[in-house]
Amino acid sequence: MATKIRILSVCGSGVVTSHMVANKLVEMFEDEGYSVDTDECNPSELDGYLMRGDYDFIAYSSPIGDPKGTPAFSAMGLITGLGEDEFKEEALGALRRAGK
Repeated sequence: MATKIRILSVCGSGVVTSHMVANKLVEMFEDEGYSVDTDECNPSELDGYLMRGDYDFIAYSSPIGDPKGTPAFSAMGLITGLGEDEFKEEALGALRRAGK
């Protein structure tokens, strides 16, 4: 059975780019054996999402405030195609440190 993870995807409007990143993350981490749930928001909604949910990490394409202890990684590499492997390694490292 796949390990379940939750990811929060953040972009400027909380719509298009965050949805594109979320879809890419689902594909990327399902290939690694995870069952992935995602939520998408904009930076001003971040605190509310973090209060309501427990996320394994945040993928952001716009500057964000304090992630309240949740690992957060720039998702620009997922958008441009440059740095995807680095993003994946950082995120997998955070998941391993969390025991997942």
